[in-house]
Amino acid sequence: MKTRILWLFAAVFLMIGCKTGSVTCFAVIADTHINSNDPLSEIELMTVIRDINTQDSIDFVILAGDITEFGSDREIQMADNLLDSLEKPWYILSGNHDSKWSESGCNTFLETFGYEQFSFTHNKILFIGTNSGPNMRMAPALVPRESMVWLDSLLQTVPKKMPVVFVNHYPLKEDMSNYYLVINLLKTRNIQLALCGHYHINEAFTAGGIPSVKCRSSQSRGYDGPGYNLVTIRDGKVTFRERIAKTDSVDSYTKEPWHTLAFTNPPSWKSDTTSTAPESQIPGTSPQADILWSVTDDSDIGLAAIADTTTGTIVYANTKGIVKAIRLDNGEPLWTTPTKGKIFSTPCIADQKVYIGSTDRNVYCLDLHNGEILWNYPTGKSIVASPVVLENVVYIGGSDNTFRALDADSGKLLWEYNKINGFMESKPYADPFQVVTGSWGNELYSFHPKTGELQWVWNNRRRGRMFSPAAVWPVKANGKIFITTPERKCYAIDAKTGRTVWEAEGGRESMGLSEDGQQVYVKTMFDSLFAFHTAPTKAVSQWKVAGGFDYEIGPSPVTSQDRQVFVPSANGVLYAYNKDNGENLWRIRLSDGLINYAQPVGHSRLVVSTLDGKVILISYKTSGLQ
Repeated sequence: MKTRILWLFAAVFLMIGCKTGSVTCFAVIADTHINSNDPLSEIELMTVIRDINTQDSIDFVILAGDITEFGSDREIQMADNLLDSLEKPWYILSGNHDSKWSESGCNTFLETFGYEQFSFTHNKILFIGTNSGPNMRMAPALVPRESMVWLDSLLQTVPKKMPVVFVNHYPLKEDMSNYYLVINLLKTRNIQLALCGHYHINEAFTAGGIPSVKCRSSQSRGYDGPGYNLVTIRDGKVTFRERIAKTDSVDSYTKEPWHTLAFTNPPSWKSDTTSTAPESQIPGTSPQADILWSVTDDSDIGLAAIADTTTGTIVYANTKGIVKAIRLDNGEPLWTTPTKGKIFSTPCIADQKVYIGSTDRNVYCLDLHNGEILWNYPTGKSIVASPVVLENVVYIGGSDNTFRALDADSGKLLWEYNKINGFMESKPYADPFQVVTGSWGNELYSFHPKTGELQWVWNNRRRGRMFSPAAVWPVKANGKIFITTPERKCYAIDAKTGRTVWEAEGGRESMGLSEDGQQVYVKTMFDSLFAFHTAPTKAVSQWKVAGGFDYEIGPSPVTSQDRQVFVPSANGVLYAYNKDNGENLWRIRLSDGLINYAQPVGHSRLVVSTLDGKVILISYKTSGLQ
């Protein structure tokens, strides 16, 4: 009889991870993807929450990112309402779906949940979590610069023998741009385990020798039902069990352990001598490009740094919401001006003034020489789009379904269009005849620049955000507007009518014009670069070359100078090609993150900014191209 009771007790422990002594038991929920258009996503998360609430053994809950599908304010609020019913302590991180398409510029997630990284100690084990991006830019994951600074400072206070468990939405592998830097920081302490979501599967692996685990989605798709992982740590032994949650909690059940591991002393990665860092230079890198100077911010830089060659000033903004000016010749700081929200807007410099949008719901005009705020225009929601200035008028889109024209001197509203489908992220194209901009509602709009009259609305007859001309900067040449969309196509659109003139396979969100406007350059996702003629009424390419950048999703614009074409990449490498034949001239690694923009500034120089907080001035050789 006693044996039977002991067996029953062991069985119960296996089923629900019973807490005895100093046992730590927690639940990992990942990839809930709360979708305002899919009620099932709410039902399944609620089923998981109700099941967790029935289990006294669970100490706390970790939510490992992709909480929402589209990062919208509504979906974040829906998730928060559901999580209010969770009766355990819980810790939450954002994922790429929460941050890439965020109409609030990632502010609503922060404002709702109160933090973007966490650390806490339970049973003498330190749990650390960081967000992973990519914030507002289509690019590989990147633990933001400010989170890296926070992580470094935190780890310096941690006793070297304390076991550490690290949580991120992405695995510490190549699909995170600065994975090796995170690993190197974690290895300064007793890192024993890394947890993540993102792939919607249960899988064990190692990252730089660190034992790591991917955790399944809470959604039922591909599984026996909605569920999560129960993780039990007892005497240094870690056990992972999948828990299937049913509407009637009586029917819920825990599967047999699918993975176990043990904390070790010294940690297991100590015996792994494999380098985690990518090559500092790409094989065959040309000596034709040199870094003249480089500065690193303490925060991410969400979009382009822009130079004014007349005053020798570079202006950029970071995701702490601070606008900064530095000298063009040496990168020395000139002034800083804070706003009250993250900034993902490229500044526009005109007539000794700086125009920029902020997620604090304002458009700002600053004095170029000292950063003084000359005026600000409040809007209904965050501004994550970039302004353009033409004939003393500022044109800029917002997240409040509104596109505006403001007087550049006073900030007075001249006209607005408040029927935009979706929020706006791009920099508009503007000339005396039209202003063109796209939205995440799968539409491209043309307005009369003086009156705001809607001239036409273009869409590609497809539905869904992945067909939207929202991140691309439109360009115009030979009577056509050129755009690319995430559906991997390039479009030429009649500038007067909005009618599609031609479409071609290739592209995603990165393109640009030649200096003479006769070529449009289109970077594709799959290692190729097109040069299309802008004059013909059908797609005619002058050349197409293998880019050398492999799989490439960075949305940064292509630029041109000195008969060279400059193509930023998502992995921190800048490429240069011959305008006439597409020959690869040189390439140089500048960072671990997305290159936002390479601005030609004359004298064979480029001002480059990167998502991981760098502003760089480079020079290049032009021999043989003049």
